[in-house]
Amino acid sequence: MSEEGSLHDNVRTAWDDLATFWDERMEAGATWQRHLIQPAVERLLRLQPGDRVLEIACGNGEFSRRISELGGDVLATDFSEAMLDRARSHGGDVEYRSADATHEEELLALGDPRSFDAVVSNMAIMDMESIEPMVAAVSHLLKPTGRFVFSTLHPAFNSEDARPTVELDPEGSTTEVYSVRVSSYGRTFTGKGVAIPGQPVEQWYFHRPLWMILEPFFEHGFAMDALEEPLVDLDHGKPGTPMHVYTQLPDVLVSRMRRIA
Repeated sequence: MSEEGSLHDNVRTAWDDLATFWDERMEAGATWQRHLIQPAVERLLRLQPGDRVLEIACGNGEFSRRISELGGDVLATDFSEAMLDRARSHGGDVEYRSADATHEEELLALGDPRSFDAVVSNMAIMDMESIEPMVAAVSHLLKPTGRFVFSTLHPAFNSEDARPTVELDPEGSTTEVYSVRVSSYGRTFTGKGVAIPGQPVEQWYFHRPLWMILEPFFEHGFAMDALEEPLVDLDHGKPGTPMHVYTQLPDVLVSRMRRIA
């Protein structure tokens, strides 16, 4: 097996192993999905009743079910069968199918050309070894002027080489100063990490600077027409901890790309 194939299998295995833990934490509201990420994605998605929506890398299907509740006709996909099992266990009017976001042909097989009003991918781009196959497929699946909304870790402020910090004012007062120390941004790198404290295994991350995330979209006839950098509200960012910095600097980035060609 090639090194690339072995890595891809390891990425999939990690998500299979995380499925139960991830689902339980998300259902308990123990992640930032509902209060930070989901509202911004909904605003940019601008869902209309009856819209045909494809969700790529749906995980436990939480957002897929939300789209359905808002009136969308949803096809949701993931490459982890364990995640899809968890998604299906929650019921809801969502069609789930197995598809690998890094395989263009698998995505193209999900529907006819120009058959989706919108595509969404929540907090998954940083988990993919390659995003070009997904963008290429979506450019064929979307209707003219269709939109693709994605959320991802903010590459400038939340990556393996970005460290949230808290320190006392240098004059010796009790004022706390929050910051993110960034030691590398412009290079790509691959590593393992933890998204939710206590998770049984680490997952893989694939860091790309912002231009590298956007480049495939531009090459496939998309333009960005909306962008949000939501901040954690004070109810969820505990003062005195390094994570409080994300009440002041964006932890995630949410973008809407629209087909123009």
